[in-house]
Amino acid sequence: MNVAALSSGPPPAELAKPVQTADLTKSVQTELRRVGCLSGDANGEWNAASQRSMALFNRNAKTKFDAKVASVDALDAIKLKPARVCPLICQHGFEADGDHCSKIVCGEGSFLNDNNECEKRREKTPTARRDRDGRPDRSERLARPERLDLPVRPRPAPEVRVSRPQASGQIVCDAGGCRPVRHGCRIDYQGGLTSQWQRRQ
Repeated sequence: MNVAALSSGPPPAELAKPVQTADLTKSVQTELRRVGCLSGDANGEWNAASQRSMALFNRNAKTKFDAKVASVDALDAIKLKPARVCPLICQHGFEADGDHCSKIVCGEGSFLNDNNECEKRREKTPTARRDRDGRPDRSERLARPERLDLPVRPRPAPEVRVSRPQASGQIVCDAGGCRPVRHGCRIDYQGGLTSQWQRRQ
């Protein structure tokens, strides 16, 4: 009676599969680097960076390969591309120059704006001011008050009023005529035709 011998190990084809997968992954990564879609190393591990680079290739090459795995079809399609497929992405202040980034140098009087472009620097335009003939403006005059050399008008002399003797309201008449009795005096009648002035005490 013949007994079939059972092999305890996996078939040779399955032993070779991991090696073939690692070689395929490394080959795809190498080609992705060549066309500018992968910036990392081709280490044979299909990690997140490799998946992003495959998706980037699909977007720029208008293909629809599965980005989760490295496939022979994707490898063949990448090999058909003779030059860079993915655009070179440079930091601010640099621009793509072939397969490397070059620093952007702006000319004199220009500066690099936020859009990574050289822009002409605007010169400050002088503000129009009214010619004051060297006279300070109002704010300057308030800040430092100065005496202006204006002609000085002489002040008019105060009027001197001569006080006239005020009359007492009485009038005395004699041969020389009538005149008011000076203030402070009064007529004292003593009988007869004549009267005498007496100063009030």
